[in-house]
Amino acid sequence: MINIMKNFFILLVLSTTLVFAQETSKWSLYGGVTSMNTSIDEGATNLLGSNLGFGYKITDKLSIGMGLSQRGFTAENGYDEPYCYWDEEDNRECFDIEVDTDEDEGRENNRPSFDDGEDEWYGEHEMSTRYEGIEFWMSYTLFDNDNFSLWTGPVYSVLYELTEEIQADDFTESFTEEIEESDYGLMIGATLPIKNKLGMNIGYYHSLDEMEFNNVFIELNLFL
Repeated sequence: MINIMKNFFILLVLSTTLVFAQETSKWSLYGGVTSMNTSIDEGATNLLGSNLGFGYKITDKLSIGMGLSQRGFTAENGYDEPYCYWDEEDNRECFDIEVDTDEDEGRENNRPSFDDGEDEWYGEHEMSTRYEGIEFWMSYTLFDNDNFSLWTGPVYSVLYELTEEIQADDFTESFTEEIEESDYGLMIGATLPIKNKLGMNIGYYHSLDEMEFNNVFIELNLFL
C-alpha cells in the first residue's frame, strides 16, 4: 500500500509535467528539508525530515499543489518522565516508567518491546517519531515583486506510515506500521528568486490538529 501510494505520486508528477508542459509559467516542482517538532511535548526536540512535490498556479495570487511530506519530533525519556503513546483509538496514554514494571502495561497496541535483554524501556532513551504523508495545499500571495513574494494558506495531509526509532547508549531499535490518520494546519512563507526559473522557499507550518506539529522548511523551487 505504501509503495503503491509513492509510485502513484511520482507517476502523477511526471504525467502532469509532460501533459501540461506548454503552460510553462504555471507548473513548478519543489523539494527540500524540514526541521520538525511538536508543541504537545515541552521536552521534544527537532527531527530532520524532507519533502517533495509540485504546484500549479491558478491565478497570479492563488496556487495549489500536493507532495510527499513528513511530520515528527524527537523526545528523551528517562526514569523521571512518563512514557506516552497514541493507542488504536487515537487517545494519548501515559504511564510512569519508574512505577509500572510490566513492559506491556498501558501500551495495549501490540507494538514490539524495546528490549535488549535488560528491559531498556525503563532506562534513559531517545525516541524519534516520524510520520510519512501526502499533503495537499493551497497558497495565496500576499505580496509579490521581482525580488520577493510572501504567501500563506491551508495544508491537509493524509498520514499513511509511522516509524518510531529508539536509541539508548549503543542500542537502537525501530519499528514501522501503516496508519490511517490526518493532519491539517496553516503555513506561511516566502519565495526568493535565485537564477532564471530557480527559486528558494522558506516557510513555517503549524498544525491545528491534536498533535500540534510545527515544521520549518527550506526548499528549492523550479518553475517549469
